[in-house]
Amino acid sequence: MVLDRLIAKSPFAVVVTAALEESRRRGDRRLGTEHLLLGLLRDPECARALGADVEEARAALDRLDRAALAALGIEVEGLRPAEVPVKRGRLTPGALTSNARAVVNEAIRGKPREPVELLRALLKVTPPDPAADLMAELGVDAAAVHRLLVSPNDP
Repeated sequence: MVLDRLIAKSPFAVVVTAALEESRRRGDRRLGTEHLLLGLLRDPECARALGADVEEARAALDRLDRAALAALGIEVEGLRPAEVPVKRGRLTPGALTSNARAVVNEAIRGKPREPVELLRALLKVTPPDPAADLMAELGVDAAAVHRLLVSPNDP
């Protein structure tokens, strides 16, 4: 199983674990690409490449959520977030959205398991994927970030 190979203390696993914590922090039942992006922002190299930090991204994701709810006629200004119990369960394949699973699989397929590989895979997602929307809200230029990440050994 893909996730069993990742659950360790490698930098890649630390990012995936951080993503799971972000999904729980937001009260989400599943881990999506937006959570993977938040997890990557805890990695200094990825945060530098994206030109953002996790707090800024959390605020941007909250703005996107409020805008989506407002589009449905639901006004949430002034409401406090509910307290979310933090559960410490095992990360299972069912905990990932299909897009998040595809991104993780691409990041590890025949490549070293490094956070930068996960970032490269996330840079390929397009709207309406939540990570693509979040990167747009943060003003991230995916092509520019990808160019920053290209090493001399890359084709």
